[in-house]
Amino acid sequence: MYGLAYVILRPNFTSLADELDVTLAPFRCGGEELFPGSALSFEDATSDLKRLHASGFEYKEGALLWDLGAASLSSVLNLARVIEHLDALGFSGFRGTFAEIEPDFDRFVGRFTSFNRRDSRTGCYGRWINPLGRWDWWELGGRFNGAITGERLPASDASGISSGRDVGRDTLYSVAGAFGAAVPETEALIEANIELASTLLVRLDGDEESWLPTAVVLPAGSASNAARWLDSTGWYETGPLIHDVLGTALNAPFRSLIRAAYTKFEGHAVAGVAYHF
Repeated sequence: MYGLAYVILRPNFTSLADELDVTLAPFRCGGEELFPGSALSFEDATSDLKRLHASGFEYKEGALLWDLGAASLSSVLNLARVIEHLDALGFSGFRGTFAEIEPDFDRFVGRFTSFNRRDSRTGCYGRWINPLGRWDWWELGGRFNGAITGERLPASDASGISSGRDVGRDTLYSVAGAFGAAVPETEALIEANIELASTLLVRLDGDEESWLPTAVVLPAGSASNAARWLDSTGWYETGPLIHDVLGTALNAPFRSLIRAAYTKFEGHAVAGVAYHF
């Protein structure tokens, strides 16, 4: 999925690309390959896997259909191995639970899901991740090109100011290139996707239908990282640290939070960044 982040920048930065890197780096999704162990927390998947193990599914005409209650867990299933197992058992069709084809829970997990073994430190199935992870790649403007300045422009999926190479981004670049899309001029891209917080505040107060971003990111070093990402999706808890920084009530709506952010950093520049999560 894609979101639009308004990233508030520190004053007197010399390189927009470097400043965005520093500001957004703590919110990258990832695990031990990207972050030190002290920055990670364990995401326990054991109970979800047990629910998947007990859930029902149907194998019919070479395809698997499972109960809606387990649909959200489908990404961890190795569908090819399940189908291969059913074919080896001689089933042209089957309706039942995953526990019926492999009663042993640990063997089911190791054989038919993306989790190979229990974590040695916790004894559970799961992974160590950055708890602040919000994006896997980002780019200035992107599919929200021009949104922050109030004039939407053609989507730019090949920005030179971005989080760098990514498999998903490279795929988009290949598709764009096949259709003759050109990489936008850097100066024009910056002009279309950077605005003053004071201007955003005026727009917000003057227009109830003002475009609201998915997230607002406070400047690097302005607060603890846990208090710098304001999110409208409702998927992440807005902790008391954020309200302490902005001086807002605990039940303040997102619009009030971003107004407080624009007010606190009124003299700062803000960049419009498209991000994938």
